[in-house]
Amino acid sequence: MSDELVPLLPSLATIMTAAEDLMVPSEQDAPLLPFHWPGDEPLTPATLSALLGLAPETPVEQRELEAFFAPLTRTRSWHGPADHALVERFAHLHATLLATLTDPVVYRLGTIEIHVVIVGRDASGAFVGLHTTVVET
Repeated sequence: MSDELVPLLPSLATIMTAAEDLMVPSEQDAPLLPFHWPGDEPLTPATLSALLGLAPETPVEQRELEAFFAPLTRTRSWHGPADHALVERFAHLHATLLATLTDPVVYRLGTIEIHVVIVGRDASGAFVGLHTTVVET
């Protein structure tokens, strides 16, 4: 591996800024981490499983971006100011992903401890997005 610094893709920097300090709520809240796939081949469920070190038979579910963000961007009557601010941050992240990525999609890999990968192509054609883990028992 080279000691040269690899420049950060502008699209990934934009997404990282929008996701900064956001935690995805589940039974164990987790941060959204930047994701960049430098390969030229398509990013498939099998490729994702291998990248995450998961068994080939790991269940993979594909969802629309809106389905992932719907519960995170919905305001509720019991929300206080901090909750409203969090909803607005997730709505901003959703809008940033839509503006930055072509055909963004959400992959959920596994059961109980589920790896979530939000990925699409940026203007350069690279696959970029975010990765997190949610726990659902």
